Amino acid sequence: MAHILLPTDFSDHALNACAYALDLFGGAGNTYTLMHSYIDPVPGYASMVDMSGEFYASSVEGMLRFTERFRGLKGADGTVVFTEVVPGTLETAIATVCKEKGVDVIVMGTQGATGVGLFGSNAASVAKTSTVPTVIVPKGAAFKGLRHILLADDHRSVEPLALRPLVKLASQFGADITIAHVLRNEAEEPDARIVADYDETFAQVAHTYTDAKGDDVALALSTVAERDNMDMVAVLHRHVGFLDSLFHGSVAKHLALHTRIPLLVLEH
Repeated sequence: MAHILLPTDFSDHALNACAYALDLFGGAGNTYTLMHSYIDPVPGYASMVDMSGEFYASSVEGMLRFTERFRGLKGADGTVVFTEVVPGTLETAIATVCKEKGVDVIVMGTQGATGVGLFGSNAASVAKTSTVPTVIVPKGAAFKGLRHILLADDHRSVEPLALRPLVKLASQFGADITIAHVLRNEAEEPDARIVADYDETFAQVAHTYTDAKGDDVALALSTVAERDNMDMVAVLHRHVGFLDSLFHGSVAKHLALHTRIPLLVLEH
C-alpha cells in the first residue's frame, strides 16, 4: 500500500498526471491525496483578509470539482482519496503534506503557465527540492505500459536504497532497465566496481548498459531515451547539474522526453 500525493492546479495537465498515477500504481489498496496550494495575500489589512478568504473559498470550490473529475478516471473506483488545500508556495506545501501524511511518492504534471525548459517551473522546483521520489508527467504522456526504463548514471556510486522504488516498478511491470552513462571523453572507461554494484542492485531485474557521447548530458540522455523508445527516465536527486540542464538547458523541445516520457526523480 502506497500513499501518492497529486499536486494540482485543477488543469487538464494535472488531471492527466492523475490518470498516469492510477495506471502506474493502481487504485485498490493505495491512498491518493489531491493537494492544491495558494498564495495568501500579505496580512495586515482588512481588504487583504477578505481577499484571503476568497482565495481559500475559490481553492476549495476548485478542489471539489477536480475531485469529481478524479473519481471519474479509469481505476479510481474504490480508491481512498483525501484532499488538501494549503496556503503557501507549492514546494513548502508539498514538504508539509509529505511529512504529515507519510507520502511515498509524488506524481505531478508539467504545471506552470509560463514554463521553464522542458518542464514547468513548478515541476522543476519540486523535482530539485523534494525529499520523496517524484514522477513528473509531460502533458502529452499516456501510460502504455512500462517496458523500458532509462537510468541516468554519473558513475560516482550506486545507492541500492535510493534505487529500491525503481527496482520495485521494474519488477512489477517486467520492465528492463538501461543504465546510461554519458562519456565526456573517448578514453573514459567504466569502473568495474560500479558495474558490479549495479549488477547486485538489479540482480532480479533485466538490465543492460549503454554509453552516450556529448558535452550536454541532458541532450545526450534524451536522445538515447527517444532512440530506444524508453517509457520512463530515472535520475537520482543528487544529479543537480543534470536536473538543471534538463529543466533549464538547451535540450531540443521536440525530443520525446519533453512530450511523452515521464521523469522519475529518486530521493538521494
